[in-house]
Amino acid sequence: MDVILKVIAAVFLALFAGIWLWVAWKLWKFDPSTAVPKLEFSEAVAGVAGLVSSAVAAATAGVLGIEIQKGRAAGGTATLMAAVKASTFLKIGVLTYLIVGLVNLLVWLGNSSVAPEMIGAFALGALGWMGGAFSAVFNSSNPGG
Repeated sequence: MDVILKVIAAVFLALFAGIWLWVAWKLWKFDPSTAVPKLEFSEAVAGVAGLVSSAVAAATAGVLGIEIQKGRAAGGTATLMAAVKASTFLKIGVLTYLIVGLVNLLVWLGNSSVAPEMIGAFALGALGWMGGAFSAVFNSSNPGG
């Protein structure tokens, strides 16, 4: 069963990356016109893109927090890197979310006037997630307070 769950998780992560890299590519290549001044996506694309990004962000942040707390409970020094090293799949998930989030953030910053709100929402959410990881570095490097 563990293998099946890992396959499902890998497919879900690939779906997340595929959708959001495709969205970034569409925005990067979008050429506005009078007829189509802003890039648009269907409700289905916006809904699925939002769901997979929320799920991957919540899962990676949640598992990182759990792994850090496990390290602290065991009396060790709980660092962000130790938590990431605890699972290869977690490492892949974190790096995938980071890379996809950065790509979309940079493309959105360069094309925000023609981007749909869903891209801005994801880009800012990814930036917030990165900010959480940034603060976790300082928190986990000083576990005593």
